[in-house]
Amino acid sequence: MRTQLIRRIVTIDWPNQIEADGKALLIRTARNGHQQIIADAAAKGLQPSWEAYANTPGNSNLETVRLPGPIVYNYRYLSDLILFALTELQRQSPIDSGTYKRSHTVYVNDQPVGVTIPSSIKAGDKIYIANPVPYARRLEIGRAQHGARPFLISVPNRIYERVAEMTKAEGKGRAKIRMGYVDLGAWTLRKNQRSLIKTVRGYAYSKRQRPDRLAGAVVTSPAIFFQAPI
Repeated sequence: MRTQLIRRIVTIDWPNQIEADGKALLIRTARNGHQQIIADAAAKGLQPSWEAYANTPGNSNLETVRLPGPIVYNYRYLSDLILFALTELQRQSPIDSGTYKRSHTVYVNDQPVGVTIPSSIKAGDKIYIANPVPYARRLEIGRAQHGARPFLISVPNRIYERVAEMTKAEGKGRAKIRMGYVDLGAWTLRKNQRSLIKTVRGYAYSKRQRPDRLAGAVVTSPAIFFQAPI
């Protein structure tokens, strides 16, 4: 009887206990490492969003991990960069009525979330900052009617372009950041607009009508796009 009991322990109970202990150790080690990474990030003023899976992507229940694993944590360092860009856009905005400065908006998957910085960012999320006021594009690249100077006087124009470059430098490769234009679905041109071109004698109206400057054309807004490495 004693021999049979020993055999049972060695052949059945012992392997099961070893597997249970191994799983517990793997889960504990993964979670401790995750907590250390979050603490180190916080000490540097960073707040990464993250996702974890056991064995295969999509299995977020770490308790179901099968030995030998792995348990994988993916981190996305975007929140601090979005906040940096938003703060710089506000700081560098011209101040007249203040509407333009207050209207810089964060969008997540094309949905406006105001100035709320997303705390959880998933792979594939489309995140950008844009300004929905109808004259945002003109403030970015427009010129005064005679063309001799930018439309803006109080601050340099190309605000989004400059802030995008600043944010790239701040991120140092932690995310893909680019400046572009986005259709916010709110504004169209009321009439044809002629384009100013630079000539040897200064600025003049082009004889060629751009298709995107025809009446009814969508007025796109400058935007800064953020994409975390997948």
